[in-house]
Amino acid sequence: MIDLTALSRVWECDPSLIKPHEVVELNDCLHKWDINNLSRIHHFMSQTAHESGGGRYKTELASGQAYEYRTDLGNFSKGDGPRFKGAGYIQLTGRANYQRFSDYIKDPKVMEGCQYVADNYPFTSAGFWWHDNRMNELCDRHPSVRDVTLRVNGGTNGLADREKYMRLCQRYILAA
Repeated sequence: MIDLTALSRVWECDPSLIKPHEVVELNDCLHKWDINNLSRIHHFMSQTAHESGGGRYKTELASGQAYEYRTDLGNFSKGDGPRFKGAGYIQLTGRANYQRFSDYIKDPKVMEGCQYVADNYPFTSAGFWWHDNRMNELCDRHPSVRDVTLRVNGGTNGLADREKYMRLCQRYILAA
């Protein structure tokens, strides 16, 4: 669905910076979670592009210390905050969310923490979040980037950047 050239144009980077397995994982993710029409694909790609700085960041830049003992995230042990800080292209965060993802994909190594998810499942974890939050249903109503951003971010943080990525997606991703 999305080839190396299109991904590099959306991310605004040289194609040599993207590893072939990343393109495979992206397309597997799109297929697995039925992100399969242009509205769904464009919104998914524009949101993940923003959340990851154009594919540059697979883990949250902050230390994760702010998540320490956050029981709403399932973080109950010392070190859970940094261990289960945001990872993937839509930042999967918290022990409880990691556990749900681990159970869903049947990979217990997910519980090793953020670096494992970042290295092995950056798009897959984003697709899991997308599916879990019923984003395809929202995208099928042809929402604005603002509407999708509100659901992804809880606010409008980075809206102009997300809109820029949407324009790139619409320019370079032409078929589902």
